[in-house]
Amino acid sequence: MGFLNAFRIINDEEYTPGMTVRASTISDIPYSGLSSAWGFPGEVPNVVTITREQAMTVPAVARARGILAGSIGTIPMETYNKITGAHVPNRTLIEQPDPALPRVNTISWLVDDLLFHGAAYLQVLDVSLEDGRPYRARRINPGRVTWNLNYDGTMITSYNVDTKPVPNSGLNSLIVFQGIEEGLIARAGRTLKTAIELEQASYRMASEPVPQMVLMNEGMNLPGDQVAGLMDTFKRARRERSTAYVEGPIKLEVVGLDSAQMQMVEARQFLSAEIARTCGIPAWYLNAESASMTYSNVTAERRSLLDFGLRPFISILEERLSMDDVTPRNQVVRFDIDDFLRGNPLERVDVTIKLLDAGIIDIDEAREMEDLAPRGTTETPEQGTTPPSQTREIPTQ
Repeated sequence: MGFLNAFRIINDEEYTPGMTVRASTISDIPYSGLSSAWGFPGEVPNVVTITREQAMTVPAVARARGILAGSIGTIPMETYNKITGAHVPNRTLIEQPDPALPRVNTISWLVDDLLFHGAAYLQVLDVSLEDGRPYRARRINPGRVTWNLNYDGTMITSYNVDTKPVPNSGLNSLIVFQGIEEGLIARAGRTLKTAIELEQASYRMASEPVPQMVLMNEGMNLPGDQVAGLMDTFKRARRERSTAYVEGPIKLEVVGLDSAQMQMVEARQFLSAEIARTCGIPAWYLNAESASMTYSNVTAERRSLLDFGLRPFISILEERLSMDDVTPRNQVVRFDIDDFLRGNPLERVDVTIKLLDAGIIDIDEAREMEDLAPRGTTETPEQGTTPPSQTREIPTQ
């Protein structure tokens, strides 16, 4: 059974030829259907699905989203000649896809859609007069997209936006970024729901806290007015950070955190680690581990973040934007991750000196690596540009 046959079970209804399927439906498909599609035996009962908005109420999820989408959105993108490795000026679609938004916003939201829904979409607003390829495009919320399948449910034949058909190419068509796995709200629904419930419990506990200190009377009961006066005196002393005085059999007892609160702290730590693991992010980025960080292991963790957290999204965006219907043949689009992986200043100086001594680069190229103007000039090279005569090795994945 092909993967798309999983879509045959939708809201307990059998697939019919030509039916329309919502693009985010993969989040709603019972795992019994997916298990057979992937070749897994048996069924996974009680699948939990939630919305993106619900998931974002969990601080660890919001933090993970910010790290993944924010990091990738701020990494520059470059275009290269696939054969020579020479830098090619970016097309407008790569430089600023949406005329109404900076590039960082568009790219960040594409990563957001891939993270939560497993797919992302750009709708073409304008095409180039030279080659008909997309010139401008705008991100479309996956919830607005539906698709139509062929007669046996194995292939998508066309897309709709807000239930209206869109062409398969050209103006108003969709550039589809298909994820390599289900979105977060499908594959981690149970963990996210538990985290949401834990956040709600924490809020209730904070709204009705257990007293941290108790005044205990070990003698005769006091009249109400004396108890009220005693409490006022004690609260005033705490507020003014002075010394409180109590008479007779009155004793102060410090309660501290109870076992339920301690377990809640441990549960939040565990769920943060689970969310980090699901998103491919080192746990300390979500403060789920208390390990101390130094320059050396921070650099290693950034590499780990790139390889396991950012790389899948980066590769999806690079490969789709490098396809012939978007970018001319023999050209590839790459994220310039060099700056993201740059070490501390002393490490960079050491590497630069070694490259100079080996004759691999000259002094002006070394200055360009640090975003400095060539010697004898006062202008800083425009970011992301390369002199026409200079070629680079195309970054590899």
